[in-house]
Amino acid sequence: MENKYYQALPPVRLLLTIFLLTLLLLPLPAKAAGPGSLKGTITDKTDSEAVIGASAMLENTTLGSASDIEGNYTIQNIPAGTYRLKVNAIGYAPFFKMVTVNAGETTTINPQLEQTTVMASEIIVGAALYEQDRLDVPVTTSVVTTEEIREEPSPSLDQVIETVPGVNVTRSSGYSAATVQIRGSNTFQGGGIGTRVNAFYDGFPINTPETGGIVWTNVNMNAADKVEVVKGAASTLYGSAAMGGVVNVYGSLPEKFEVKAGASVGFYDNPPDSDKSEYYKDNTPWLWNSYVGIGNKTDKLNYNLLYTHSEDDGYRDNAQTQLNDVKLKVRYDIDSRQYLQLTSFYNETEAGYVSTWPYDLGPGGTFIPHPERAYDLVDDVYTDDIVSRKNALAGLNYVNLLSDDLSLDARVYYTRNEYRIDYNPTDTTQHFPPFGPFYIYDREPGEFNENKTDRYGAGLKLDWRASSKHRLLFGLDGNLVDLASTQYREDLPVPGELGSVQEKNFALFIQDEFKMTDRLTALLSLRYDWSGIDADEVTYKDYSVTPTTPWLAPTVTAEIENQSVDAISPRIALNYKATDDLSLRASAGKSFRAPTLSERLVRDAGLFVGNPNPALDKESMTGYEIGFFKNFGDRVSLDVAAYLNEYEDLIESRNINETTPSGFPIVFMYENLAKARIWGIETSLNVRPSDAVNFSLGYAYMNAKDKTDREASLAGSQNPDPDWLQYRPEHTASLSATWKPTNRLALNTNGRYVSEYKAVSTYPNPEGENYPGGFIVFNAGAKYQATDNIGISLLCRNITNEQYEEAEWFRAPGRSFLLGFDFVY
Repeated sequence: MENKYYQALPPVRLLLTIFLLTLLLLPLPAKAAGPGSLKGTITDKTDSEAVIGASAMLENTTLGSASDIEGNYTIQNIPAGTYRLKVNAIGYAPFFKMVTVNAGETTTINPQLEQTTVMASEIIVGAALYEQDRLDVPVTTSVVTTEEIREEPSPSLDQVIETVPGVNVTRSSGYSAATVQIRGSNTFQGGGIGTRVNAFYDGFPINTPETGGIVWTNVNMNAADKVEVVKGAASTLYGSAAMGGVVNVYGSLPEKFEVKAGASVGFYDNPPDSDKSEYYKDNTPWLWNSYVGIGNKTDKLNYNLLYTHSEDDGYRDNAQTQLNDVKLKVRYDIDSRQYLQLTSFYNETEAGYVSTWPYDLGPGGTFIPHPERAYDLVDDVYTDDIVSRKNALAGLNYVNLLSDDLSLDARVYYTRNEYRIDYNPTDTTQHFPPFGPFYIYDREPGEFNENKTDRYGAGLKLDWRASSKHRLLFGLDGNLVDLASTQYREDLPVPGELGSVQEKNFALFIQDEFKMTDRLTALLSLRYDWSGIDADEVTYKDYSVTPTTPWLAPTVTAEIENQSVDAISPRIALNYKATDDLSLRASAGKSFRAPTLSERLVRDAGLFVGNPNPALDKESMTGYEIGFFKNFGDRVSLDVAAYLNEYEDLIESRNINETTPSGFPIVFMYENLAKARIWGIETSLNVRPSDAVNFSLGYAYMNAKDKTDREASLAGSQNPDPDWLQYRPEHTASLSATWKPTNRLALNTNGRYVSEYKAVSTYPNPEGENYPGGFIVFNAGAKYQATDNIGISLLCRNITNEQYEEAEWFRAPGRSFLLGFDFVY
């Protein structure tokens, strides 16, 4: 196919315009009389060496700084008064000290930090929507640090979190479809349709409103500071669709003026000789990434602008991808107690839309797969299928520290998501297979599917320290979604035309952090959510009546029974700090998820057809968790959690074709058909035997069973374990290790294990043949800081060239090599 290249200039101009307008609209600060300043040197208490990149902040203000290469920090323009200085650094316990700053004078404080384990020094925000020390967190939360994000060139969000215990990533190929589940929260049906994990960028939603999914492979992490993964029922703080958990991405801001750039280039290695794919004959697919950015911090203004471009020939046929991404983050400190912050991005992607590996159709509609040709397409009709996406976010925060005990956080945002699949650019109809009586693939010239979604949202949060025992959080959120789609619509689709539907969402919540004793803290949360659509009926073709001749399907119009749904989500979480290095936690909560527009109205899944479900209702989950976090001296930390999640009215897709004995061809419908129980245990061990070496080990066991009288999958009775929930691996494990033999050289490796799946949805068989999972994949890399400004990296993904699948009949990437460099001035 002929590659198409997007122009980078339009999105750059858009974000620069937003940037300039924001600066023009900022209020002018009033002059404060006689500000003072605070400075000093931050050092390691053990050896008096400088601590680089430590954060020094005055609590309840917007004033702060970071230590430079010599450990020095300076905080300027401080109004006269008494403050609490807080210093944080990875690998060190937090430092606190009361300081008095006099008008026109400079106060000197030289903090000495005590080393501790990496996990113990973490500051976590997402568990309670404000900063908490790792030992005080009442629910299981994992953090991916800046250092871990930077271990490989231009990583995507799915690559960053795939080794977190309890997280499982399922990808088909390229940007076609990918989903992330936390503790077995969701399956892989329709790619990201109905994802029970919410994701946020600086607190703004990045799930696509119509499906609830996230293009995880499309969230570039070059501008990210850290990622937090909150596990378990998070709907009490984050709303519908956070039943499984939350992924929070935090954008970075520089502490001084910097210009940075980087590039990496690599290639995919040939598969083993046992592979007979045509794609790799006389072909070596290449991939490369590049980025350039600028940022600065002055007394009032802090900004970061970054542009990233990447291209990938694709490790399999029609898996080529191309990305242009621009991210802009700006913070303006109005004064010492209030600020405005803009978070925005725009990206465009274009990629091949990949089908499964080749197969033949046998007697009775059976499938005969050919995994020995896993890098080829099932048929040539798929070689011209293209998927393109455009995603944009513009979010504005206003934060006012009204007093030492009360703060206000108000936000408005706008998101734009466009998704389009072009199936047939030729002038003739395309069919697969090339014989009757039915076609799995039947596309007319110029046929496409497209969604265009605009989301307008606003929220307000009040954080009030009512007393020494109670910290109260009040909040409300709301958004309006306008969707134009070829298939997610209430009327009968017309080829090439977009229909419209609107969704509204509203929520309010309250949380009380109750300090019951010096060591026991309770987190009590309550949230109310309402979600509704403007469609009152849906017209569709009932393919279940005539599945083998879909063109003869009768037209049906049915009333939508649950135009709006609402729910109350309570949660109680306890944290008991048994000792200074041991904390115990327990929580129980109920959450819900409203059906997405796609689950209500979907009719086409590429390979199969489906019926909308006018009776679809909300689903709910009750979750329980116990766990502990323990420091063993300064070198070892252990986190263990056990959980139990009970699902009611679980929304899953099912094959409703009861006309043919074989149930083929598949006609799917999303139904509230399942009652499920998922329980498991997660462990995370961090060991630092010396300052130069660090190990992290993770393991998760999951038991995911369907508790209804019929299987939840499309053809569950044909699975080796019909009661097992589809796409939930029983065992997962991860390992990462970093060694710094010198100050300039770092060597790292990481690996993950996913056990073979017990149940799938599309191609089940009693023997479990060609099921995903059952693999171990290791990556290894090296980073060398050649000069103070230039770094060089080398990465090998999938060292052993493991041939494996994460999704049914979609081969994952084999071995690849990447060489990159980074420049910072």
